[in-house]
Parts: sequence; structure tokens; C-alpha cells
Amino acid sequence: MKVYLIKASAGSEYSKYKAETGGPPQNIFSAAATTPNHVQLEMCDETIGMKVNFNSEADIVAIFMSTPDAFRAYEIADKFSLQGKTIVLGGLHTHFMQDEASKHADAILIGEIEGIWEELLEDFEKGTLKKSYQRDTVFDLKDLKPYPTHLIHPEKYDYTWSVVVSRGCPFQCDFCLVHKFFKKFQLRPIEHIVSELKALKAIGVEWVELHSDNLTQDKEYAIALFEAIAPLKMNFFGETTIMIARDERLLAAAQKAGVKSLLFGIETPSEKALKDQGKAFVKPNKIKEYVAIIKSYGIEVVGDFLFGFDAHDTNIFQETLDFVKEIKADKVYPHLVIPFPGSETFQKLDNEGRILTKDWSKYEGGNAVYQPKLMTPSDLEEGLLWFWYKNASFGEKLKFMFN
Repeated sequence: MKVYLIKASAGSEYSKYKAETGGPPQNIFSAAATTPNHVQLEMCDETIGMKVNFNSEADIVAIFMSTPDAFRAYEIADKFSLQGKTIVLGGLHTHFMQDEASKHADAILIGEIEGIWEELLEDFEKGTLKKSYQRDTVFDLKDLKPYPTHLIHPEKYDYTWSVVVSRGCPFQCDFCLVHKFFKKFQLRPIEHIVSELKALKAIGVEWVELHSDNLTQDKEYAIALFEAIAPLKMNFFGETTIMIARDERLLAAAQKAGVKSLLFGIETPSEKALKDQGKAFVKPNKIKEYVAIIKSYGIEVVGDFLFGFDAHDTNIFQETLDFVKEIKADKVYPHLVIPFPGSETFQKLDNEGRILTKDWSKYEGGNAVYQPKLMTPSDLEEGLLWFWYKNASFGEKLKFMFN
């Protein structure tokens, strides 16, 4: 039996953002890792420009998608379906839009893939394929297998790879899907991470994303992890909260480990907007101090900023520009709030009749897909573009002009 695993990408700004701030996509590599040895695998990751092989001899084509790439995934699925292939759909969008996805698939995957993927493959071989496979229990990360590196070599990712540290998030931000998909925040055994990193170093991997939606949530675990990986002399990056600045023992351990860059969901200088999203613990008036502390440990500060919260009016763009210049973040990723289907934000806006379109290709952070509360959709889009232009470097502007 042969299986073709595809990560669909419509080339959206959201896909580019995910590719720039992380390593290889978790969904297709998790599927590959848990596939039984007797199954022949072929893989395609469109996020790095790979082209789908529509002449594949695979028996099963499994396509994974996020919301802005859903229509592209359906396009691929429908083309393969016409060839008589068995189509499987997975990923976040499938999880939260099951009825829609089912129209383009013979079977869909719901929840963490470990266990249900093997069951699906077994059922296919027996001729008893079901329409849906759902994992109802939390997968124990001590049983997680490393991403395979022979199917898409790390060279394709410029020798930047991703190693799972945790799944889930203890915070429950309204616009986020992580806590809805992963039902529990859990940490992977450190010795497993070290073993995987050693194997990656042996094949030339230079940079590694310590994949976690909150890398330093458990401080003692994080320090133990940093101490364990420091002897490897590799370069690491990850994502955590700005509150790491309050623990210099943690920062010192991160620096010694080789952590060179961290992504922070700073999101907005609006205290009301942060409070509305359940992030009142982020205090804008302390951010400048926190950024300076983190940078003093040689760690690049990458800030993720969102526009379009209900507390935002048109003044937010200048306010955020002033804020960004004041805090001196090394890199800034600005985009609009994306009300992904399945999130509390989407449900609230839909109930209020404020969702303007369900053209999922527009759910990529540059289009106003909902009616803002205190400005027009055009105000929101134009404000984002204005902010980006004012904040972008000369090189970024040139890249934008010639792409």
C-alpha cells in the first residue's frame, strides 16, 4: 500500500507567516512518524514550494489543511478523487468544519492523529474504511515518534527543523484554536527530545524550533530542558510569553542552551483588548522593560501584533506604531485578527451577524473578513497596510514590490 501525504498551501500570507516562524508542519510529519513500516510513503509540503505529483501511484491521498488553505486542499482532493484515489482530509480546518470537509473526502481525521491514522490504514487494507476517525483520548507524548527526515530532507527547509516539546496551551484566548484541538497541556520527556536532537545534528540540522505554544509555561521543566540541550551546541528558537523576562534564571539557561530567538504574542498595546481576550497578565506599560531584559541575554525578540479587536478604533495603528518603536522589538509580524472557524471569536461574530464572508482563502490575516466594531472593514485593511509600510525595513519593502 502506498500513501501520499500532502500539506496544502494556497500561498497565503498566513502560510508564509507560519513557515517563517516555525519548522516543518506538524500534521503531515506527525502522520508520517506514526505510519506503519510496511506502508510506502510519499510526501509533499506546498508551504516550501513543492509541487503536488498528480501522477502519484498512491492508493490513499491524505491532505492536511489550515483554514486559508482549505479551498486549495479541496481542489487537490477533487482532482485525485477523479482518478479513483481514496481521499483523506485532516488538519485544523477539517477538525472544526467536518461536514464541509466530508464532501471532499472518503474519510476525515479528527483530533490528534496518533492511533486513528493507523486504524484508518488498517481499515483501508481490510476494505472497511469509515467516514470519520476521531481520537477521544489525549495522546501521551512519551509515545511520540520523531519526525522522519528521509521523506523530505532537512535541506529542503534550509536545515531548520522542528522538535515537539509540548502540545496544548493552558491559556484560552478567544481567537485561538490550540486549546480546542489539544485538550490538555502536556510536556514531552526531555530525554526523548535530546535523543532526537542528537540525530538531527548528525545529519547537519543547524536550527531547531522547540515546538511549543508556550515553551516556558513550566519554568522548572524549561530550565531542565535548556540545561539538557546546552551541550549539543545547536541554535534554537521557539514561542513563549513575554513574562519570561521576569525570571532571569530562566533567561540565563535559555541563552546557555543556544536559544537565539523567541516569538511573543504581544498582540496589542490596548489593555482593554488584552483583557477581553483573557490576556490581562500582559501589561503594555512593562513591555519595553521586558524586551530590553530579554535582548540583554542575546535573544532576538519577535513580536506578533494583531489588529481588529473590538476595543480597537482607527487610532490603534498609530498607537501600535509608536509602541513598537518604543519597545524596540527586533522583528514585528503585524496581521488582522483571524476568526478561525471553531474559535470563540468566530462563534461570537457569527452570532452577531458580523462575519462578512466564508471564503476561507481570505482568512489569512490581511483581509477584513468580519465587521469591526469601531471602524469599517476598509479602515482595518488600510490601517494594517499603513502600519506595515511605516514599520517595514527597506529590504522588506523591496521584497514586497518584486514578489
